[in-house]
Amino acid sequence: MAKTKELSKDTRNKIVDQHQAGKTESAIGKQLGLKKSTVGAIIRKWKTYKTTDNLPRSGAPRKISPRGVKMITRTVSKNPRTTRGDLVNDLQRAGTKVTKPTISNTLRRQGLKSCSARRVPLLKPVHVQARLKFARQHLDDPEEDWEKVIWSDETKIELFGKNSTRRVWRTKNAELHPKNTIHTVKHGG
Repeated sequence: MAKTKELSKDTRNKIVDQHQAGKTESAIGKQLGLKKSTVGAIIRKWKTYKTTDNLPRSGAPRKISPRGVKMITRTVSKNPRTTRGDLVNDLQRAGTKVTKPTISNTLRRQGLKSCSARRVPLLKPVHVQARLKFARQHLDDPEEDWEKVIWSDETKIELFGKNSTRRVWRTKNAELHPKNTIHTVKHGG
């Protein structure tokens, strides 16, 4: 169910005043442009609690303070390969004991997602310029010319360090940002 916008305190007080004046829920709703159910809920709340203020909501308070959220978000933006364990340890040193799922939920609320790092070839600036020049030269080549090209996909790729999948914390369309990629080279050991 979608979260709706809360009515202002002034509007809620108007509803109660009109109810005390003897108007029906339907009439109040039509006059203020609200649903009858909304008006009824505010009147029932006033009858029960004698107030139209927001009552305390259920649920536990957030474990990580806003300052802690900023700290882990800043850490992840500097180094997207930071693990949840590292972040748990950082918060523990700061005096907050949390679990790994709490870290994941907090970062997800900040728009960061744990994804596999993209593998891209390790290119020097010279290689990048050469590829760009080649692409521009052959931009208008007809499709028939490309059918004559043989593409070799046989190659040995050795990743730096461990061969397992490495994860990064990143925003939605940032998969090819250099911080979020793993560089690979041919002719490994």
